[in-house]
Amino acid sequence: MALIQGTGQPPREGHVGAVVEVLGRQLNSMGRPAGVDAAAWAAEQEERLCTLADELFVPPHPVDAEELAYWALVADLERHGVGDSLDHDAGEDRYAVGGSDVDDAGGGNRAPGLPAQELAAGLEDAARGLARAALTEDESVRVLDAGIVSGTEALGRLRAEADARMVLLALEASARGLHAEKGLSLPDWLRARCPWLPPQDATNLHQIVKCASLASGGPLKQVAITGQAPLHRAALVARTLNRVVRCVDVDQHEGYAQILADAAANPNLSDAELARVCAELIRALLDDPPEREKTAEELRRVTRRAVGEGLTRFTIDAPDAAAATLDGILTSKLAAPAPGVDETGLEVADPRSAGQRQFDALMTVVNRGLSNPGAAPSAARASVLLLIPFDPDKGAPSGVAHTPTGLLIGERNAGKLSCSADITPVWVGPGNEPLALGHTARCASPGQFKALVVRDEHCTFPGCSRPPQWCDVHHLTWWSRGGRTDVDQMALLCEQHHTHVHLHDISGEVAGGHVVWHV
Repeated sequence: MALIQGTGQPPREGHVGAVVEVLGRQLNSMGRPAGVDAAAWAAEQEERLCTLADELFVPPHPVDAEELAYWALVADLERHGVGDSLDHDAGEDRYAVGGSDVDDAGGGNRAPGLPAQELAAGLEDAARGLARAALTEDESVRVLDAGIVSGTEALGRLRAEADARMVLLALEASARGLHAEKGLSLPDWLRARCPWLPPQDATNLHQIVKCASLASGGPLKQVAITGQAPLHRAALVARTLNRVVRCVDVDQHEGYAQILADAAANPNLSDAELARVCAELIRALLDDPPEREKTAEELRRVTRRAVGEGLTRFTIDAPDAAAATLDGILTSKLAAPAPGVDETGLEVADPRSAGQRQFDALMTVVNRGLSNPGAAPSAARASVLLLIPFDPDKGAPSGVAHTPTGLLIGERNAGKLSCSADITPVWVGPGNEPLALGHTARCASPGQFKALVVRDEHCTFPGCSRPPQWCDVHHLTWWSRGGRTDVDQMALLCEQHHTHVHLHDISGEVAGGHVVWHV
């Protein structure tokens, strides 16, 4: 009784009858007490059962019109033989998208009309159905667990169906140029028509429309407009296919589209696994020698996103040549630590992190170019060296070229890049010994510095690995003592160890192509 009254829900008539019947059997099993008249005992038991039945039917609070309508609906459903669905698994069928109950409630028996009429009427019916499913917080607590589960699943299916319809309408709007008529991009037009649409969803729709409009975009279009693939998964595939479309022919691109579309529609494949499949496609194209250069060039891009208030993150995908140039800037002396002086005149360490120094170096180059775009580079150390293995017998490159920082550049690209104004080629023999410096308009000193970079690779002081762009050229026999400015008489030292060598008068020499310090 306490449980029944505590829920605030009156039991169904069948439940009351069952309770009364069970209690009647229990009373009969107890037997008539000795000395009690049989007729009086039977009358007493009947009165007790009737009182119990009346109590079960008495609601704990006055019944308002809304609750009365609720129980009228329950009674109506039970009369049609679906009462048990309120208790357990049948709730899932009632909420299924496209199910008979939904069709009947939403006008599914209506005679089909024109496509425009069907679109408007279907969306109106859907809105009416969702409005009917609206619950207050107090009402939601009266829904059984099975109803919560099936309702959540049904809303998920409805969301997928709604996204699929949105993809179809966005495709048609793009094909008709409705956004262009308003002077807007497709994402902006979508958000103008649907202010509730998140910017990311608008961008996802744009990517899907862009891919689906391709001659090879049929597989993705199919899974997107039918709702087989959720919006965010279809957009991930679309971005990948849009990036590689110019790297392969149409038939090959369509084959990739079919593979990725099937993966996006596979519920057993997680979002992370789908992302790995997409990344693997790009990696496979980059690993294919005939396509590598073309693919890398087509995949170049800069993306940006807000990290937080006042901070934006830029991500750069750069082909090898551009990566070498950027690498040269980020490892140049512009990015080296710059000690300062405190108020007492003592030297203090540079408080910037390595990443902050690299950012400052990049911005220095950018600002210098913006302020004087026609000026030539002012420091040889900021230029990029390209070490090219050279076979004198063949008179041609003999292997993979690389920069001093370890960036590998294919043999086919090496000759082309050596003509770049940003790249200085250094032809090296089997032992990485410089054979000849590439063409440069700079004076001899920068050329010698390049040769030292090839030989020394980093600061030559024992245990130091600071890159050559952070180093000074040191005369092994001091200039003040008559030393010569020749490559075999010089070595690279970072600023700290250059000072240390002069302070402690440490000598060194070149032996076997390496600098040996007598410490």
